Formats: sequence, structure tokens, C-alpha cells
Amino acid sequence: MKNLYILGAGGFGHVIKDMAEQSGKFTKICFLDDNSDEAVGKLCDLPKFIDSDSCFFVGLGNNSVRLELINKLICLNCEVITLVHPSSYVSPTVKLGVGCCVLPMAIVNTDSVIKDGCIINCGAVVDHNCIVNEGVHICMNAVIKANNEIASLTKVEACCVVERG
Repeated sequence: MKNLYILGAGGFGHVIKDMAEQSGKFTKICFLDDNSDEAVGKLCDLPKFIDSDSCFFVGLGNNSVRLELINKLICLNCEVITLVHPSSYVSPTVKLGVGCCVLPMAIVNTDSVIKDGCIINCGAVVDHNCIVNEGVHICMNAVIKANNEIASLTKVEACCVVERG
């Protein structure tokens, strides 16, 4: 078991902490944040926390900042994890990038590709043969119908339906 450091102690960071705690896979779970008393350090302190017993997740809702920080972590040779809630369904044929999260009751169907830094939020559906590019947020209960490609850094709002193809 490793220590998990979540970059960002805001609302989304707390969602990630809750999911990580439920998984029981981490020795400790801490925040790094420039503006939070809960944090064990600031983002500039990041190098102090990099070791073989640590992994990282960027818990920020801002798509471009999230992706930028994931890429920084990768450049620093950090282990960036992906989290999948046990109540969600992710087909075994899905390719899931690093720094992604699939939240409760979400579905990612057959032969889809979810690239780095994506959020598939509660109840969202990504149907078969879709490509969700880097840094996308598919909000709660949104539906991406089959054979779609979602551009990098897009936010698909709650309950929106992206028609097939």
C-alpha cells in the first residue's frame, strides 16, 4: 500500500479522497494545496513527497490545469493513478489513461478510449467505440452515444446527450 497525495483540496479533491478511502488501498491520503489548512504542503513542495511509497492524483476540476499538473507529475517520474469506483462499469476492452477517475454508477462501454486526465462523473455513460481525449470532464448523467470523439479539454455538461457519430 502506498501514500496517496491529492493535488487540490477543493470539492473535487474531497470526492477523490472519499473514493480513495473507500477503496482501502492506501496507507494514508493527504492533500497538497496552496490555499488549504488541510493540506500537508503546497504544490511547490511536491518534490518533497516523491518517493517509491507515494502515488498522486490531481483532484482539480479545471480541465486545463488538471492536465497540466498530470503532465508535470509524469515528467517528474511520479506514479499517477487512475481511480474507478466499484459501482461503475468499465468494459475490460476499454483503454483508460492515467489520472482518470470513473465515479459511482458511471458506464464506459466496449472498445472506448478514455485518455489521460479525464473525469467520467456520477451516472455518466460513454457508449461503445468512443474516444474521449485528454482532460475531458463528462459531467453527471451526461450520455456520449456510440462512435463519438470528444475533443481535448471539453466539458460535457450534466444531463447533456451527445448524439451518435
